[in-house]
Amino acid sequence: MAALGNGPAPDRTLQAFKMIPRETFAGPGPWKVRSALAQNGFAIRHTPDNDPRWLYHSVLIVLDEEKGINIGEPSLWARLLTRADIQPGARILQVGAGVGYYSAILGHLAGPDGRVLAYEAQQDLAERAAVNLAAWSNVEIRHGNAATDLRGDDAFDLIVAFAGVTHIPKAWSSRLAPDARLLLPLTGTTGWGAMILACRCNDGFDAVTLGQCGFYPCIGARDDAFARRVTDLFSDPSRLVDWHLRMIDTDDGACLENAVT
Repeated sequence: MAALGNGPAPDRTLQAFKMIPRETFAGPGPWKVRSALAQNGFAIRHTPDNDPRWLYHSVLIVLDEEKGINIGEPSLWARLLTRADIQPGARILQVGAGVGYYSAILGHLAGPDGRVLAYEAQQDLAERAAVNLAAWSNVEIRHGNAATDLRGDDAFDLIVAFAGVTHIPKAWSSRLAPDARLLLPLTGTTGWGAMILACRCNDGFDAVTLGQCGFYPCIGARDDAFARRVTDLFSDPSRLVDWHLRMIDTDDGACLENAVT
């Protein structure tokens, strides 16, 4: 389903997924899951029992039904993390750790010489993540908002967000190492948009779209005017995949250029 090709990056990514037991992070079953393949599209289903095999389909695992917070879909993230081509030793900022499942996968990809700094704004999820990741010496969980509460002066090789943004906050753009990249869900007024992979250029960022996505909003990395611009941009479905765009630096962070080309 992830449609991965052959090569070092897909191999590393698949190995990370193989090594991280999803049931460790999902909590006790039975579970509520969502699937893009369901007849009604992402409708919630209840697993018949607590057999972990139900978690190894390409499903989202519901953490907070009311808020729409889930453990993300493996086929989506396998494809995205392959495109990010995370190298051993990478320094990663994760925005939205949830209960730590993808923090562990990022930690595996970064390896013992790398580091993952993972922020989670919801306290109960951050506490669960800290327990789940107690054995991961290269992953640090912080309760807080990565867009507004980021502390320290660490530089990052990759910033990956698991919540929807309308622009790139200065708190992130100012902390990028040379040749760093950002893997972000760029979402509009309805929470839908496209994943982008961005890198720094002279006066902002060059980015490419990696496919349609829908995400819970990243508080602190959203602006209503920027959201409307994102919605307008992706009203054309041809721009959702392999479409190049530029984001320019402003006082409020890097946002889409006014003109869509």
